Amino acid sequence: MRIKQIELNGFKSFMARTVLELPPGVTAIVGPNGCGKSNVVDAIRWVLGEQSPKHLRGALMEDVIFNGNAEQGPLGMAEVSLLLERDERDLAAATADDVPESGEGLPPELAHASEVLVTRRYFRSGESEYFINRAPCRLKDITELFLGTGVGAKAYAIVEQGRVDQLVNAKPEELRLFLEEAAGTTRFRSRKLAAERKMGRTRENLVRVQDVLHELERQMASLERQARRAEEYHRLKNELRDIDLRVMAGRQRAGSAEVDRLEKRIAALHDEELALHEDVRVARGATSDARSARALNEERLRAVDVELAERRVASREAQARIAGACARERELTERAAAGGRELEHLRARLTEVRDEGAQLAAEVERLGAEEPIAAAAMREGDARCQTLAAAAAPLEQAAEEAKSAVLDALGEEARLRNLAQALQHRREELAGRRRKLEDEQRVLGARLRENEKGSASAKAAAASLEAERARLATERRALAEAEQTLASEESERVAMLDRTRAQHTQLTSRADSLRALQARYEGCSRGVATLLTRGGEKGELLANLFRVPAELERAVAAALGARLTQLVVPDTASAVRAIGWLSKTAGGNATVVPRDAERRAATIVPPGRRLVDRIEVDPAHWALAEALLGQVLVADDLESALALWRAADHPVTVVTPKGEAVDALGAVSGGSEPALEETLLARHRELRELEQAIAASASQVVEAEQVLARGRERAAEVAATVAGVEHRLQAIRVELVSIEKDRERLEEGRGRISAELEVCALEVSGVTGEDGEVTSELTELDERMASAAREVSTRRAGLVERQTALARRREEYAEAERLRTDAAVRAAAAGERLRAARAECARFEERIRELDERLVATATRVADESRGAASARDEASQAEANRAAAEKRATELGAEHEGLLVALHAADTVLSDDDVKERTAQERLDAAREERGRLDVTLAEQRMALEHLAAQLAERYGLPLGALTEVAVDEEGGADRAERAEALRERLTRLGDVNPAAVEELEELRGRREFLVGQRNDLESSLEDLRRTITKLTRTSRERFQTTFEAANEKLAEVFPKLFAGGKARLELTTPEESGEPGVEIVVQPGGKKLQSLTLLSGGEKALTAVSLILSLFLIRPTPFCLLDEVDAPLDEANIGRFNQVVREMATSSQFVLITHNRRTMEAADTLYGITMEQAGVSKVVSVRLREAA
Repeated sequence: MRIKQIELNGFKSFMARTVLELPPGVTAIVGPNGCGKSNVVDAIRWVLGEQSPKHLRGALMEDVIFNGNAEQGPLGMAEVSLLLERDERDLAAATADDVPESGEGLPPELAHASEVLVTRRYFRSGESEYFINRAPCRLKDITELFLGTGVGAKAYAIVEQGRVDQLVNAKPEELRLFLEEAAGTTRFRSRKLAAERKMGRTRENLVRVQDVLHELERQMASLERQARRAEEYHRLKNELRDIDLRVMAGRQRAGSAEVDRLEKRIAALHDEELALHEDVRVARGATSDARSARALNEERLRAVDVELAERRVASREAQARIAGACARERELTERAAAGGRELEHLRARLTEVRDEGAQLAAEVERLGAEEPIAAAAMREGDARCQTLAAAAAPLEQAAEEAKSAVLDALGEEARLRNLAQALQHRREELAGRRRKLEDEQRVLGARLRENEKGSASAKAAAASLEAERARLATERRALAEAEQTLASEESERVAMLDRTRAQHTQLTSRADSLRALQARYEGCSRGVATLLTRGGEKGELLANLFRVPAELERAVAAALGARLTQLVVPDTASAVRAIGWLSKTAGGNATVVPRDAERRAATIVPPGRRLVDRIEVDPAHWALAEALLGQVLVADDLESALALWRAADHPVTVVTPKGEAVDALGAVSGGSEPALEETLLARHRELRELEQAIAASASQVVEAEQVLARGRERAAEVAATVAGVEHRLQAIRVELVSIEKDRERLEEGRGRISAELEVCALEVSGVTGEDGEVTSELTELDERMASAAREVSTRRAGLVERQTALARRREEYAEAERLRTDAAVRAAAAGERLRAARAECARFEERIRELDERLVATATRVADESRGAASARDEASQAEANRAAAEKRATELGAEHEGLLVALHAADTVLSDDDVKERTAQERLDAAREERGRLDVTLAEQRMALEHLAAQLAERYGLPLGALTEVAVDEEGGADRAERAEALRERLTRLGDVNPAAVEELEELRGRREFLVGQRNDLESSLEDLRRTITKLTRTSRERFQTTFEAANEKLAEVFPKLFAGGKARLELTTPEESGEPGVEIVVQPGGKKLQSLTLLSGGEKALTAVSLILSLFLIRPTPFCLLDEVDAPLDEANIGRFNQVVREMATSSQFVLITHNRRTMEAADTLYGITMEQAGVSKVVSVRLREAA
């Protein structure tokens, strides 16, 4: 496989389309430095798949695109095409099956192609395109195409600039990789890496399958346990309900009894608090008077203390100012004397500096006279050099023109010679090419028909599965939306249930608090509370008999006042018994109203709105309400009430909604503080409203729980359906992936076959026309080659004559340059001395200015310090006068301070006695309140316990608390039942909820498990196959490497003496690291020297040794072509000759392309190309290949 043609378009410096024809043999590419010769090597490496910009001598891949110059803007794309011609050996090697395969390699349609066109494009947008025979392909396909051939982006077939040094300095492990490419094991390494990656993916899939299996087995075990526990769960649940109800009934009855006891004790403590509160009020008034008197004396004492402190501070400040003024006077006097001495010193120093400056100015004048003399000598030398340079320029141009003319003539001669040889060879190729193309067309046609049949079958199967997958995907999306909706609804329902329960609990707690206040008869007199709790009389508070609207509660309180806390009993006899019982038991004072007493109704209905008509009263209490409120009217505000009272013709009471009142005598009452009776009305109304709200919220809680349960059942059903759909979708995905891989393989094959057929048809038509053109071209070449040989001889003679004249002119210029340099050195030294003297003179002038400024500043400072000393003496006198006045006022204030202290001590004695009385009364009140507070907490806890018991009963069994009254309670064995209930509850908690669908779910999981077990077995079998493949690849690679290593040693022993004219060299294996491969070292012995390491050789010897190794590898495994970029640069003339001889010998089996500047290498080439850069930044081929004249 040799390079037949390379085409560059927009690659680096090759702006325009450039085509290089590379015939067999040795081709040399020459040209000046920087003209783009090595860009040809970079282009070949790039099209073969190089991905590193650094290996292409760039920073970014974008650098391979022509970047423009002053005349041409940058291009947007770079493209390189490499046309490779394959011989019979390549075709035989492509069809051989002597290595293990891993499912990848050369596409079948390329296995028999005689020519392969590889193309690569890169755009500034970052996109890349690859083509084989103009058909799109992957980078991997191009890499596989050259694996094992010694050709590739990183193969030994391309030796670029610096590669020889890298090979010489390579580590043993790196040198081993170089030999592996020669051994053809890189394709095994690539296939091994691919197999290892596939093994890694297979292991990951196996781990995932095993994880899923473990999860399924865990779920199956859980479902089996749930089915076994279902029966036990129901049995325990029934037993727990019976025990739980008995325990709850006992707790309810015990809690109710404790609540009754606590309420009675709290009522007694309330009466005691009222009496103690009055004692505290009296004691507190006495204490307040004593404190007021003491506060007046204390305030005057503070004022005296403040003024006394201010006078003392003023005295100390004055004393400090006196001391500071005296110290400042002494300091300023001393500083003025020191300033005078400094003035004398500065005047003397100024005189010295001025004398030194005059001497330095004289030195500057002398050096200024020397500088022009040295500058004139330097200008004379410059003029001489410019004259000689101008005279040499025409000679250099003439020599370059002659040299270029010789190269052009040589290029033309070589081009004609190579062209004739290539044309003759081409005629022979065309006949064979036509036969091969016709055979290839028949084979490709049969393969295309077979491919289309398989593609149609795969497409039909994929369409069927896609339809089913689309249907299931739609169903899955609908189910996912349903799941999301149900989850969202469940969150909302749970939140709603929590809010409803919280609201119900809050309402219940508030109602319990109000009932507790009612049960304690908060706000009533001790007598009323005693009668209602312990007196045995049946009665009610007057406030509880009326249902008053909220807006009229203040009006009713203002009308009835303390009557709201009076006790209403059925008859007069009951009222008499109640009063007698209070007297006998000393139970307190109370007002009792008999409901049956005869009351006279008002004969005249007063004008306006009566209060009794705007409240609700039971018929049984109407007569009492009429008697109490029949003469009470309601007005909108106080002014309206007064007007209404004045207009009445009989005594009436008028009240307002704000609680203001005008009684029958005209007394007006009102204010902002709510009365206790008003609070009783509001409490009674709020309790009625709360009872209605509690009943409604309890219904809402039950309804919310039922809705939440139904939603959860629906969510479980949807989740089960989703699992089934997911299972089927996964199976379809697996089948579609398999079918898609088959389709991709068939589509790629069909594309390659179609492209091959098109190429074959085009090539058949082109072969016929090309054969006639080749015959006519051969007849014209003989005469042109003879003329080119004569032109070469003429141009060489002219070049020698011009080079001799140029050498003489360059010697004259070198002498003139030396003289000019000496004059320049002298002029520079004189100028530097003059600049230094002038700088020193400037520094002296600056020093004189500084001394003058210091002299003036010092004189000014001495005068300022003298004036400051006089000012300090005046300030000390004024401060002494201020100090004396402050001490006099401080003495007067001290006497007043002592008198105030005596008065305060007397007030403290009186206040202490009052405080003791107040604390004693307060402690007794606090003790009563603390006890009542503890009992209130205990009562609240008992009520909360009953409330919690009711909530538990409703939550667990849906029963009200009153249902426990029907449950029989066995007083004995209560502790045992409680322990048994707790044990049953713990067992139920451990059991968890019972899943009624456990059997169906278990069967479904068993089906999925069987499917996954089959997949696991397939993956394990695939892993074992991959292990065997990797083992076979490793064994084959090692065998081939060992064979190549031994063969390379033999060839190195042959090539090394040829290049070194004697000596010997060999390869040695190093000791490998743990689990690694051994490296390779080169040991050499040039002729007449001892055996030594490669690092001890000279630079030229190292380079020649590396070249020996490269050429040895070519001999044992010739590559189709070899590119050597300035490999001969470090070699001397003798080594160049031997190198060229070996290359010529090897060119019979491989194609060589040499980038060189060496003339002897150019002479050894069969074909010569010249690269120039006529336009800045743009490379151009200025000569073509030619054939040497015989």
